[in-house]
Amino acid sequence: MARAVHSGMAGIFSASYPISRSTGQCAATGQAFAPGEHFVAALVETEGSEELGRLDYSLGAWEGGSRPEAPARLFAHWRGVFAPPQGPRKLLLNDDELLDLFEQLATAERTNQIAFRYVLALLLVRRRVLTYEGTVEGVMRVRVKRPIAEQASEPIVEVLDPKLDDETVAGVIEQLGEVVGG
Repeated sequence: MARAVHSGMAGIFSASYPISRSTGQCAATGQAFAPGEHFVAALVETEGSEELGRLDYSLGAWEGGSRPEAPARLFAHWRGVFAPPQGPRKLLLNDDELLDLFEQLATAERTNQIAFRYVLALLLVRRRVLTYEGTVEGVMRVRVKRPIAEQASEPIVEVLDPKLDDETVAGVIEQLGEVVGG
């Protein structure tokens, strides 16, 4: 488990994020996922707690309106394909799932979601999924990395810098690394 970070906006990240692997069953129906089945993973926060939890939903249940129930509040979600565990797995979330999570947080308004998206963008730059295009007036500019011939057509995405200090960013990157692997 990651250590807590104590500085700047560290309160947002004072708890480690124990995002577990899929339970292998739908949170709404209790039905087990078949290998290769598409599902939606929901990251939830419980009021009064800084910890995030995970619930998985079959695609049908999610598209039918099933969502986390109170007191849990949806923080973010991404789509995945169920693969039963076959021994230790290095990555809890692959690059496509992380990119989906990053894009889903584009409309985030809450401070902790904005900070999470910013650090997720740093992680995706580090993993070479996003290309860093510079920073202008507190906004980091990135674009999805594509082959050179396609790169120019990829739109620049702006990510608000929540003004985390270096120590907090380093701590959160370490936490995310432990949560998502790599």
